Amino acid sequence: MEPNHYGELEIQSRLSFAPLVDAWAKTAAEGRPGTRKLYQTLLDRIKRHPELLEPIEDISILKEHEEWVDMLMATLFPVSYSDQEDLYGVGLPFGREMIYCSKRFRELFLDASGQLNRIPEAVATQHLQEEKCASAYKLILSQLYGQNIDGNVTSIVKLPNPETGLDIYYELDLDTTFIKVHAQGELPDVSGLPQCCNVTDVLQQDELRKLFPLEKFRFEGITVVRIKDVTHREVINSIKNILLEQHGFGENQVFHQIERQVQALMGIPDLKMGVTPFFRVNEHQIVAEQFTHHSFLLKTDNSQKGTDHLCKIFQELFKETDQPLLISSITDEWLERYPMLINLTSIGYYSAAFFPLKSVGKLIGILSVVHKEAHAIKHQHLNEAVEAIPLFVLAMEQAAETLDNEVDKVIKQHFTAVQSSVEWKFTEAALQFIATKTKGGKAKIEPIVFDQVFPLYGAIDIRNSSIERNHAIQQDLLEQLKYAGEVVQKAKEKTNMPLLQEVAYRIEKYSYNVSNILFSGDEVIIDHFLRNEVVELFEHLRVLLPELGTFIDGYFEQIDPSIRLKVTHRHEFEESITFINQELARFIDAEQDAAQKIYPHYFERFVTDGVDFNMYIGQSITPDKPFDTFYLKNLKMWQLTTLTKAARLANQLQTRMANPLKTTQLILAHSVPISISFRTAERKFDVDGAYNIRYEIIKKRIDKVHVKGSNERLTQPGKLAIVFSQSREASEYLDYIEFLQNQRMLLHDLEQLELEELQGVVGLKALRVSINMEPDESENTVNKPEIIKIVQN
Repeated sequence: MEPNHYGELEIQSRLSFAPLVDAWAKTAAEGRPGTRKLYQTLLDRIKRHPELLEPIEDISILKEHEEWVDMLMATLFPVSYSDQEDLYGVGLPFGREMIYCSKRFRELFLDASGQLNRIPEAVATQHLQEEKCASAYKLILSQLYGQNIDGNVTSIVKLPNPETGLDIYYELDLDTTFIKVHAQGELPDVSGLPQCCNVTDVLQQDELRKLFPLEKFRFEGITVVRIKDVTHREVINSIKNILLEQHGFGENQVFHQIERQVQALMGIPDLKMGVTPFFRVNEHQIVAEQFTHHSFLLKTDNSQKGTDHLCKIFQELFKETDQPLLISSITDEWLERYPMLINLTSIGYYSAAFFPLKSVGKLIGILSVVHKEAHAIKHQHLNEAVEAIPLFVLAMEQAAETLDNEVDKVIKQHFTAVQSSVEWKFTEAALQFIATKTKGGKAKIEPIVFDQVFPLYGAIDIRNSSIERNHAIQQDLLEQLKYAGEVVQKAKEKTNMPLLQEVAYRIEKYSYNVSNILFSGDEVIIDHFLRNEVVELFEHLRVLLPELGTFIDGYFEQIDPSIRLKVTHRHEFEESITFINQELARFIDAEQDAAQKIYPHYFERFVTDGVDFNMYIGQSITPDKPFDTFYLKNLKMWQLTTLTKAARLANQLQTRMANPLKTTQLILAHSVPISISFRTAERKFDVDGAYNIRYEIIKKRIDKVHVKGSNERLTQPGKLAIVFSQSREASEYLDYIEFLQNQRMLLHDLEQLELEELQGVVGLKALRVSINMEPDESENTVNKPEIIKIVQN
């Protein structure tokens, strides 16, 4: 008996059929009648050859009993096993010598001497050092210690196909059922070891190597080897690991690894794989260069338009089915039917299949497999690949999510949050930035510019908000000075302190100043006086004249302890202005949702002492929907109607505010398209170009403009004013005003006014009309608008 060496591992083993014959005897005694008869016959005949029942040192003796060996093996591999197709064999325990095997096994794995020759030495050695010795420990524990341990040792071996060069994966199952183990010496105590239930548990017990040196045991019998081709299963697992665990989907090296696995999966060498993503970021179809460069279908046209066109073609193709499209041979007939196939034939591919990648029923991409030879790809090849498609879908979803996060990060870093109507433009810029950065170039955000857009501006201003704010401050100061004066007067009645006379004089002086015009300098002085000098005086009086404690406490109850000032009226004013701002902003936002459905446009709203908003509409903002001035007219009508409704809302809110506030409504009409660009520093859109600056200047200066030749402000509470510079702008709005008058939303007091010259702006005119705050049900709805006042030069 020669020991088998595997690295540092030494195992004493011999060939023996005795364990197999013992199994025959058990079946002959306990099996079904027919089985007992068969195996009893075999037992009777094998006993005539006792040399086969003893351990065999020289396996050459088997040649003398070749027929008997075949009979022995037939009990292990019944007729359901195919000698031509299945992979199976019998070998020495823990050895490389095979004594019996199928024809296919011999062709693939054995050399002329009958030993395994295609499994790399490193693989075999590592396997025996780890998993085969686990089999040995399993035999020791189960046969010598009575432990029930399930499972056989299996291992996966990857070998190249000698014909195609593609990887083939084989699973080796080593069955040790017919091996008997003999101890050579006293058995060690294993009571302290955890119970092993299967081979996996055995592999995890490092103590076994110390307790059971394998050279102290002898193994006699045979190892049954069964090998299965598990290429499909292992390739699917490899694709899964690559796609979902190891790398980004767009990397070239990773992509070629996946391509190699797809070749092995479908069994076609030289097969090429392509992926065409149809990513949508922020609800917009986009072109992601870091992914589309793996697409055969976009080789000649990687533009947004090309991607959109291709997406529509495949959406229609796979609208009703998830089954792949096979074009085994791309002929002229196919080219005429699907012109996009020209992209394949132009680069030399004449056989193709397209797998739809769908997520929640939506097409998110196409997996393409192509080959240069016509008819190279067939239906049976597609069946092999179908199981991998969900993995590609998951990878595409992951890539889309990663891309969406990257784009969102770039947008927030460079642009802040943007509206959905223009988000596609920011997405394009972010994608270009990411693609350039990925290539190692100097990444720079491209300018965000929209040309030929029509501006609409509206403003709801809280009238005299500064005056009302100052009035609230005056009221608080007057009341606090009055309370302070009362306490000082009580103190003067109790004690004759010269300082009290001086403080009383200043209180009277400050009260007079506050009652007239409160200058900012005076406000600072009075604030300091009340917050410091008066507080210190009253704290001193509290100690000096305890009987004044009630009056002093009453004073402090009237003021805010954190700032030592009375702010009641100021708080009421701020609460009122905050309340009306919030209600107006909420109303404008709700109305804007409806306006976006008319035609997608850019909208921005600002809240100060009132609400004003900018709107920009044009083809450049919404390139996927044809623009027509009809949409612009609709938005102008929306603008006019919304400001009218907002004025009514503000009027209704009067009773719910401590400080009733009135609003004015203003529109700037501008019929000439302009350009706007995103200012990264300010993180907002602004007009672009010297000529367009005039619009911005007018917009900023008209809120306080006066009617020409008077001191009257154009904007008045309860009225809507429309500023314009061209007669056609007025004519258009007159039609809208007439409609709203007939709807009883506006009154019949329309005015046409000329406005004073502003710095850098001349020739402005305006329309002004009152808003019907309480519509009269009996009002005649068919009256024409009446111009009741005309101011001329």
